[in-house]
Amino acid sequence: MAVRVLIVDDHPMVREGLVAMLSPYEDIEVVGTCADGREAVAKALATGPDVILMDIKMGGLNGFETARLILAQQPEVKIVFLTIFEDAESIRQALQAGGSGYILKQVSQEKLAETIRRAHQGEKIIDPELFGHVVNDYARLAQGLSSSAPPAPATGTQVAEEELTVREREILNYLVQGLTNKEIAAATHLATDTIKTHLRNIYRKLGVKNRSQAVSVALKLNRR
Repeated sequence: MAVRVLIVDDHPMVREGLVAMLSPYEDIEVVGTCADGREAVAKALATGPDVILMDIKMGGLNGFETARLILAQQPEVKIVFLTIFEDAESIRQALQAGGSGYILKQVSQEKLAETIRRAHQGEKIIDPELFGHVVNDYARLAQGLSSSAPPAPATGTQVAEEELTVREREILNYLVQGLTNKEIAAATHLATDTIKTHLRNIYRKLGVKNRSQAVSVALKLNRR
């Protein structure tokens, strides 16, 4: 069954361009387009999309406010923010609003389709071009944690940075970036089985069960 996508953007050319970009993919169906947040809330209820491509800056409700309203009524919907904003604060607000992804509008056709599929499957996706902002915020958080009082045991959102080794922090960063095990192995010059071992250790230390939960913990920490 095709992934049902709703497009929300206040620029007609952007909406038309996104529809054209997604039209070749048989496993992706655009069920509607909207020009503002209020229309998006109504159309999301009417069409029942799986994934929403959401602009941030729009007249009336902005993308963050629109996302919160939609998710309050349809929590199963995955919202991917598609924007020109590259700052860490916008990324944090998007995640706080419940976003499943944050990508830039210059994304390629293939990458856009891949992002929609992965978001639909429950993954968290941050545009690789923005990864530096995420890592920098994560590093600032880590510095704050290491200089604070003795940390409590890891409980999913309370993680002592020193519990993770340098290699584990590197691999966690790659998880946030959205790399697969094979891609992480290539980037770190390690065997895939070794990556799996590191991931098991990361999950245990973070108190989570899988990569999606690990990414969620890292992103929650990142936006504090």
